[in-house]
Amino acid sequence: MLMIHHHLRSAPNPFCFLITFILLIAALVVPAKGQDSTKDAQLESARKPDSRGPGSPTNVNPLTGLGTASEAHYAPLTGKQRWQFYVKSNFASIGAFTGPVVNSLLDQIGNQPPEWGREASGYGQRLASRLGTSVVQGTVQSAGCALLGQDPRYIRSSSEKVLNRSLHAILFGTITYNNEGKKRPALATLGSYYASSMITTSWMPDRYTPLGDGVRDANRQVVLSCLVNEIQEFWPELKKLLPRKIH
Repeated sequence: MLMIHHHLRSAPNPFCFLITFILLIAALVVPAKGQDSTKDAQLESARKPDSRGPGSPTNVNPLTGLGTASEAHYAPLTGKQRWQFYVKSNFASIGAFTGPVVNSLLDQIGNQPPEWGREASGYGQRLASRLGTSVVQGTVQSAGCALLGQDPRYIRSSSEKVLNRSLHAILFGTITYNNEGKKRPALATLGSYYASSMITTSWMPDRYTPLGDGVRDANRQVVLSCLVNEIQEFWPELKKLLPRKIH
């Protein structure tokens, strides 16, 4: 996933990972209400792919590391699909590593944080930082979305108008769909930005603080998510400009 957080002091705190992983298991082992068992014809119709849709409901964008669902043919993720999406978006796709790799290279060029220096070991710390923060964010988001019955994916607009789609992308930086296909504040996703940013400071240089740097980075992440949604929204048009293997 695309992240803007700063960097780790050494290695990710294993206690933080343990807590988030336990939450994920607790959330995903409980099937979403009525999701896996329903045979409703309307839901089966909703699962048909949109002409602008991402194909499989668990597909991950190779540039953003995020998933997409169709507003026109919306269907919530099943419990099994939530697991598949979590694994893909955090470990088993190109998109899971695009953001951390690119951002760690930018960190290396900018020598941020300077305490780590410009040597190869410094880049290793920066890459570990970005990867660790991304996994924490994705784990907290997936667990929270499962517990609250919310969708961790971006919901693409059903409109054909460019302006409407662009405004929709900004709006869905802070809202999402629940299992009933109703718009709700994206509490789990927003919470994951703040949780991961604040947790990240536990392995960063001592001058970084959870309520200072952590909160500021999370605020930036909320703004960035709206911009990333623009890529998600117009991805069907953008991917035509990319080599076929990247799609």
